[in-house]
Amino acid sequence: MKHIPVFRSLSFLFLTLVAASSAITAQTVTVLPVALTFNYQAGNSLPTAQTIAVKISAGTPTYTVAVAGVGTLWLTVTPDAGKLPATLSARVNPTSLSVGQYLATITVTVAGVAAPVNVPVTLNVSAPLPTLTLSASTLSFAAPPMPPAPQVIRLSASGSPLSFTAAVAGAPWVQISPASGVLVPGAQLPFTVTVDPTSLNPQTLPYTAKITIAAPGASTASKQQTITISLTVSAVTPTLATIWPASLPLNASATTITIRGTNFYSASVAKITGVSAPLATKLLGNDALEAVIPAALLNTATTLNVIVSNPAPGGDSIGLPLAVGAASVIQSVVSAASLQQGAVSPGELITLFGADIGPTTPGILADANNDGFADVTLGAITASVDGVAAPLVYVSQNQITLQVPYEATAGAGKILSVTKGAGPAVTTTVTVSLTAPGIFSLDGSGAGPAAALNYNATTGLYSVNASSNAAKLGDTVVFYVTGEGDYATGVSPRTGLIFPTTITPIPQLTPLPIVTIGGAAATVSYAGPSVGSLLGLLQLNAVIPAGSTIGAAVPISVNIGGIPSQAGVTLAVK
Repeated sequence: MKHIPVFRSLSFLFLTLVAASSAITAQTVTVLPVALTFNYQAGNSLPTAQTIAVKISAGTPTYTVAVAGVGTLWLTVTPDAGKLPATLSARVNPTSLSVGQYLATITVTVAGVAAPVNVPVTLNVSAPLPTLTLSASTLSFAAPPMPPAPQVIRLSASGSPLSFTAAVAGAPWVQISPASGVLVPGAQLPFTVTVDPTSLNPQTLPYTAKITIAAPGASTASKQQTITISLTVSAVTPTLATIWPASLPLNASATTITIRGTNFYSASVAKITGVSAPLATKLLGNDALEAVIPAALLNTATTLNVIVSNPAPGGDSIGLPLAVGAASVIQSVVSAASLQQGAVSPGELITLFGADIGPTTPGILADANNDGFADVTLGAITASVDGVAAPLVYVSQNQITLQVPYEATAGAGKILSVTKGAGPAVTTTVTVSLTAPGIFSLDGSGAGPAAALNYNATTGLYSVNASSNAAKLGDTVVFYVTGEGDYATGVSPRTGLIFPTTITPIPQLTPLPIVTIGGAAATVSYAGPSVGSLLGLLQLNAVIPAGSTIGAAVPISVNIGGIPSQAGVTLAVK
């Protein structure tokens, strides 16, 4: 055997160890990030490119890149080859992809490294934000006509339902409907815009306003849109239809008249032909004005020519006559309680409405000579029914309340006469019947809550019947009627009597009135005069029956001599 030198054996051992060490320290490839996710909403800008850092533990070996998966043309990675370390750029192009999730894998293969490195890629494609669409962004209105016809814009949404709100800033003459809503795909919502030029003065330049439509869930470009409104208001010639009242009394104080017509504006003014100063004018609407006739124009019997003037180019209307000092007239005669026309009865309190039938300074019931009877002269006014002087309860220029004398005889065509000072009498006719009952209401309108009091048997106190103070079943209520007829025949004289405490026994209506409350018959405990009041004012005390309905507006009625009171008067019962 040939002898091998010792140093040659050591060299072989060293080479073997080096080879073994190289096998143990194989190259390591790392990537960061280890996965990519892209989100894309259809219709928006493409997602931003993302980078991948590829490193190796030692050396600069070459690499190649491949994209794996089904249908992955939407993913591009650059550069696709080179030397490590490297920075790769991954881009996606989701154009034309439908809504959903898409997957791909970026594979990096490095020379000398057995296993490639994989980077998973996820692309999420979502539906586009809905788009708010308006059929128009500008609307133009012109007045006249007054008011201009409303106009409609149609709102629609694409893709998915979309809520919206609408608002007008600083233009109260613009109204919109609806102010909010939900738009669904395939539907067009009518959005109505209405303008009211009544408060606007005519001018050359149009009035403008903006409507803002806000839809926070819409695409960026459409989530807030504006509609520009323009309104041109042109003055036209006003027209007059009526003046109320058509006549005014001589020497009256300043009086307000109502003028009706067309084409009235806030700048419209009423005038009297031949008088330089315009009248104080108040706009009620495009078809009505109020104007004040000063007292200085009412000192002479004449006819005033009333016109309305609009700014140029509108000009003046054709005038209407307003008589000053024309003959007085009684226009209606009604029950002072029910305010309804019809027959009257002896002793009843009735009210006359008319033109210039009383004094310009109102007056109320008086007993000037303290004889216990209401005066038959009040403010230079006297009245009579069927030739008998009537006690006066209230007098004013256009309204008089009086008592029908008990001496008036039954029948039709009875003369009712009113005289003002030395002027001629103003007359009308009435029918006098035995009874004509009417219940007084709390507001004097002849309807609604009765002028009634609840009586507390425990305390002996009275309180006003109201929805907040209802009477209970079994309680006594007190209310008032007129038109009960001539029942106190044992008292003489009766006409105008302010009933005193000295007359005993106190007369009562016989038979007692029939009173129903809430549809049930009530027990009447008293039906007679109210001490300190005219005999023709009947006080009724009635017990609320157990069978009455309850509520804030329970109907009450009175029947005297077969004649019922007016409907619509109520009590509060609980």
